[in-house]
Amino acid sequence: MRFLASPARATLIACAIGLGAVLSASPARAIGEEVTDVRIMGNSRTDESTVRSVAGVSIGDTLEADTLDTVRERLNTTGLFADVNVWWEQYKTGVRVNIAVKDKFPWAPVPTGSWSANNKSFGLLFVHGNLFGRGKQLLIGGRIATVDSGAALAYRDPSWFGTWIYWQIQGNVQRQNVPEYLPDDEGADLGPYRATLMTSYGIEPAVGIAWFRRVKTQVAWRVERFNVDKSYAPTDPNQMALAPDQQATQGATVAIGKGSVSFDLRAREFAVMTGTALGGSFDLGSPDFKGDLTFWRVGAGAEHGVKFFRSHNLIVSAGGTFGKNLPFWMENTAGGPNLRGYLFQQFRGDSQLQAHAEYHFPLFSISSLDFRALAFYDVQALWWRSLPPVGAGVYTPRDTPDQRTFLINDVNGYQQGFDPKRDIHQSIGGGLRFFLRSVAVPLIGFDAGWGIESRTWRFTLIVGA
Repeated sequence: MRFLASPARATLIACAIGLGAVLSASPARAIGEEVTDVRIMGNSRTDESTVRSVAGVSIGDTLEADTLDTVRERLNTTGLFADVNVWWEQYKTGVRVNIAVKDKFPWAPVPTGSWSANNKSFGLLFVHGNLFGRGKQLLIGGRIATVDSGAALAYRDPSWFGTWIYWQIQGNVQRQNVPEYLPDDEGADLGPYRATLMTSYGIEPAVGIAWFRRVKTQVAWRVERFNVDKSYAPTDPNQMALAPDQQATQGATVAIGKGSVSFDLRAREFAVMTGTALGGSFDLGSPDFKGDLTFWRVGAGAEHGVKFFRSHNLIVSAGGTFGKNLPFWMENTAGGPNLRGYLFQQFRGDSQLQAHAEYHFPLFSISSLDFRALAFYDVQALWWRSLPPVGAGVYTPRDTPDQRTFLINDVNGYQQGFDPKRDIHQSIGGGLRFFLRSVAVPLIGFDAGWGIESRTWRFTLIVGA
């Protein structure tokens, strides 16, 4: 038997030791071992207990094949961190899980704005996403807009005393100038036939449980007062109030008991969303909740994201909302952001089905600024299941305390029932998005939509949230 020369033998021994070290550090060996320590690093703004609570891995757990990926996904999804790195190492009789995070700047004044054909707005939001270093959230903001100006204050505690229970409260004041268009696709060319000025103020406390962090059930009570100033014909340069029987609605106090459930299996890594979310809600307006009106609304929706080629993203969504005796300000609407290619709130109804598909892909990046593009398809079906019997006047009132009136006729007014040729609206187009990785929302978005039925281009520019 020949022996290796001393240098060759030393090299072979070193390689064997190195190979053994690599094998000892392989994930396969760690799977099934006990977690004997969890170390948090880099959390300069977020309390360590918050990081541990969100990560969801503790001493005594068993390291599974997907443990590290799950921890990384949970931390990225919170929106609190600009970077997350998770790995393991041998420690005592098991393994230590190391979690290194880089905090995002927790607060910022965020200018917001949008521009479209019939609704222009400018506002400012103050958002703090990590109050007290414990992930509590505060929002203060306001905007001035053509259709819906207002201000809002909201606070949210996503984990009450470290439990799965969360609570939130929000209040708002709003000044609206709501247009109504003829229901056909060419109605926008003639402009709105009626507009209504009104103000409102309200508050909504809510409490919920985030079961296993992914399933949320929530109940809320909302009370809001609406004061209607007047309805007028937009073609009237003096904007004189219409006759009392031609007003769109009367003011009222609306009180709503709300319930919702959601299954959110989505994960977000910077601008890419993957996974599925399902949700449903039921709203009941009733004098039992200290309001003036009786109505109901039920809705459900789903969204799914798929990642391709590391940073390409296909997002599809679908949903429906149905109501009975909905107040004027709560009716389903389509147009603008949810139906690009048409005017903001161009279509109205008590019944709505919708679907959307967007394909996002990267253009280029400059440092932490990502430039992305998208192609989209929107479709909405919006109609009235229930309208009052046609009256003798121009507008027909509904037999409810708010005295909602409708333009109902066989020529160009509202008609009861679903007609695919009349009630389905589609658009296609493309857009641009500009993301800053240290901020959880796009800085700028621009969409150009072609209304398939209206054969018109509409453009929307959105700045901030």
